Amino acid sequence: MKNSFSPTRLTLLALALVFFPSLVQAELSLSLNSQVHIQADTIQFLRDQNLVICKGNVSIQQDQVHLYADSIRYDNVAQDVYAEGHVVWQDESQEVECQSLNYNLKTGTGKAYNIKTTAPPWISTGSEIDILPHKIVIKDAITTTCDYPDGYQHYYMKCDKITIYSGDYLVAENVVFFIGKVPVFYFPFFVRTIHDVQTPLSVETGSTDYLGDYILLTNSYLLNPKSYGALYTDYFFKKGFGLGIRHELALNDYQVLSLYFYGIKEKDDGLFRWEGRARMLWALSSNFQGRVEADVPGDGNFSNDYAVARRDPSLVSTVREYDFSTTYTNQAYTLGLLLRRQEIANVNNPDIINPNSSSPVTFYDNFIRSLQNLPQINFSLFPQTLLFKSGPKYDLSLNGDHTYTQANGFYVSHLTGDVGLSQTLSLLQTQSLFGRVEWDEAWQDVADQGVTVGPGSAGETHSVDIQSTWMSRWSEYLNTNFTYNYTQKLNNLYPTDPPHGVTANFLSGTMECDIGSSLRENTSSSFDFQEQVGKDAYRFGYLHQEFYWTASPQFNYTLIGDYSMGTNGLKDLNSILNLQSPKDLWLFRTSINYVNPNFTNQGPVTYGEQSTFELAGELDFAFFTNYRLSFIESYDLSNSQFETRSINLYRDLHDWEAEIQYTEDPVQGKQFFFTLNLKAFPGRPLTVSQNELQSMSSLRNQGLTGAASQFQ
Repeated sequence: MKNSFSPTRLTLLALALVFFPSLVQAELSLSLNSQVHIQADTIQFLRDQNLVICKGNVSIQQDQVHLYADSIRYDNVAQDVYAEGHVVWQDESQEVECQSLNYNLKTGTGKAYNIKTTAPPWISTGSEIDILPHKIVIKDAITTTCDYPDGYQHYYMKCDKITIYSGDYLVAENVVFFIGKVPVFYFPFFVRTIHDVQTPLSVETGSTDYLGDYILLTNSYLLNPKSYGALYTDYFFKKGFGLGIRHELALNDYQVLSLYFYGIKEKDDGLFRWEGRARMLWALSSNFQGRVEADVPGDGNFSNDYAVARRDPSLVSTVREYDFSTTYTNQAYTLGLLLRRQEIANVNNPDIINPNSSSPVTFYDNFIRSLQNLPQINFSLFPQTLLFKSGPKYDLSLNGDHTYTQANGFYVSHLTGDVGLSQTLSLLQTQSLFGRVEWDEAWQDVADQGVTVGPGSAGETHSVDIQSTWMSRWSEYLNTNFTYNYTQKLNNLYPTDPPHGVTANFLSGTMECDIGSSLRENTSSSFDFQEQVGKDAYRFGYLHQEFYWTASPQFNYTLIGDYSMGTNGLKDLNSILNLQSPKDLWLFRTSINYVNPNFTNQGPVTYGEQSTFELAGELDFAFFTNYRLSFIESYDLSNSQFETRSINLYRDLHDWEAEIQYTEDPVQGKQFFFTLNLKAFPGRPLTVSQNELQSMSSLRNQGLTGAASQFQ
């Protein structure tokens, strides 16, 4: 075997490095079957023995293997390495620490004693280790994910032997599980994947009339930041076992695939009930994106009967829906296309399962078409300069669709469009005036079922819309905003339309006062010129008032309310007070919420219903070192009774975290939740929280606009 230096040059270099080690760090490259690169403070080559002796900050690198030590003795022929002092052996996925190591670069095998090895997130120690190709074997081993010193770990597993395969998974034999210093369980075998796999455990319990008592078990997993999901294993005492899975997969930087399925074979009915969803968001560029989605509830009542098992209520619904949408956007315009089909349960054809059983269920497995867009197209031209840069601007919007609805029973084609002309003027640098005039056109080829006049009839409809906004900054602390809207239909009027077709004629205003960062006040209302009432007071909308006071980072107060000037009545009022300690050792929050149900968003009505007056409080404080306790209570002052209650106990276990929660509310009743989560500890990122997973999804979906973005 030849090295890359001539014998004479190598000898001279070795002598220089031996006698002048402080001048430079020595480097040596040897040509073996694969390159070996050596660095050290001093390198001595014993030519007659084919030995390389290295001292001080020594490192040897061959392919993916790195070896560090205080001193190394290397046999250039046998390719044996003997390392001493703070020895660290690394490959792509794992690391071994010891005081001495025998290792052969040719065979990739080695042995060491009294070692510590790390294959994140697992930390293992043992009396002896064998390094073999594609695996390492540790004898008399202790393994844990807690990086506290020996004797202080929150938990660990003591094993006769641990085998770690290529950094992918570990197999432990004859395992005793310790919490602190107390043995708790014995396992003949323990197998665990190593790579960034998150498997936090969440347990929920509760009861419903249909399902009886239930236990919900959720195991979230993280294969990598682009592939993660959750497994659902549930037991309902009346219905049996329910199983589900949800997986999110980033196919690349521009495509995300989401899959969900849940099913259960009910033990009392023998009926298999299920629901599922598939969705893909895609993008060919930052301008061209789209979405493909299918939401398929197995039957029309599944989402109602099994609402507690649906961890994310937005996954599917009682409506079957199949969508394809795409959007193209550039600096001047956006163009969108949507194909959609919706089906609803045929309530005229229900199936009754075991009507004599203790919990009969009506379900609908027959779906009928309720809506179909083939296609729906929209085009929007952003405001464009008409004459000169600061002059008027024009914009255009067109929408067309060929739509089937269940109410009609046939397809109707619609075409709508509007052309707008707008102008913005700036006055004295403190005043801004915006005006816009819009002409609207609507056309459809066939009248809606039973409609002979108005927008639902065949033919063409014209309307005009005027909007004007005046924004003012009167001082450093005071701003106002007034907006006037006017809309009039010129033909095809409904009999119920206002005189002359004027559908909107109102003025709205807002006044905002900011005093530094500590005090902010906002007052707003509107005046409807169209309202046919006897008093001007009834033309006013609600007087909406917001007040925010931030006295310090530890104290803030909020007050929000709506008042009817027409009836001199308070519609609603919400008051929130927050107090917290400087170091987050405790938090106190109280709120008062008053609602008069005799008012609606359209104005006061008279039903004679009782107003609700609720008081809620939250107390959150840390005690001992790693415990945090939270209480939340909601009390109905009107009826003198408690409404909701929540008690939460959190325990920080360094590399794990545990949470116990008890809740009561009028809808779900009493529920108990337990969560155990393997988390990240400093320097070794193990898991990704649910908030971080959602953040990942949001980041990957950024830029999806138009028809695609509405389903992110």
